[in-house]
Amino acid sequence: MKPLLDLELLNTFTVVVAEGGFKDAAARLFRSQAAVSMQIKRLEEQAGACLLQRSNQGISLTTAGSTLLRYAEQFQRLNNEALSALSDSPLRGRVHFGVPTDYAQAFLQHFIPRLRESFPELQPRVTCARSRALRDMVKRSELDIAIVTGEPRFPQEEVLWTERLQWVIAAGLAPEPGSPLPVALFTGDCILRELSLNDLKQAGVSHDPVMNSTDLENICAAVNSGLAAALLPESSLVACNASLQGVDGLPRHHVFSMNLVYASTLESSFRTPLANCMRETAQSVMRQGH
Repeated sequence: MKPLLDLELLNTFTVVVAEGGFKDAAARLFRSQAAVSMQIKRLEEQAGACLLQRSNQGISLTTAGSTLLRYAEQFQRLNNEALSALSDSPLRGRVHFGVPTDYAQAFLQHFIPRLRESFPELQPRVTCARSRALRDMVKRSELDIAIVTGEPRFPQEEVLWTERLQWVIAAGLAPEPGSPLPVALFTGDCILRELSLNDLKQAGVSHDPVMNSTDLENICAAVNSGLAAALLPESSLVACNASLQGVDGLPRHHVFSMNLVYASTLESSFRTPLANCMRETAQSVMRQGH
């Protein structure tokens, strides 16, 4: 008789792949790196194949790992559907979701079909806005559940995924010594704007804000065209067609999290299944690139 694949191990596997390594996966799963590594080893024993290649650059999927990943996602979805079907009170009614503007297009095209498949009686409503606005709307119970950028003053929030930020500029377009660095900045009440200005101040880098925009695609276009440098999420760099390089004197990496927040009025029976659905979607989106 063939061994049964463990759903918990499969979940750990999908998180490791989504996070790109054991360290970030361990933080998200609230386990030690050793425990996560041991779970992957047990899954490889069950599967009878090596699933991940490890190197100094991180991890990559083997052919067997790529195959299992597709099935792991299906197992997770079927598990959620089974639990929903067995529930005495299946999810139904209207739920209002909040999604950050910069992630809306990539996230929603995966999330809504998955949500309808898992919870056909649910009526989704979606608001797209900046993270801080979404968090305030959740506090006022204008939204039921939202994805927001994590901030140190909100350590209790549930981490959905983590991502790196990088200062980048088009290759060969570094400013002359002594000249201000042209930068593209987000406008308004935005954590990325604050991080950008703080980095520039702490590094003592003279800068010239040659572009300001509320839109991530516009900031990427400024970098692509050689107009400016910018601090960007790593997942957005796939949209930058130009060859990019780091910016001398500025941090190579920040790590930030995207978190889930819930309204106090959201029924507890809704939280776990909806969070699982959003987490599975996030894993799919982050693997494919923003």
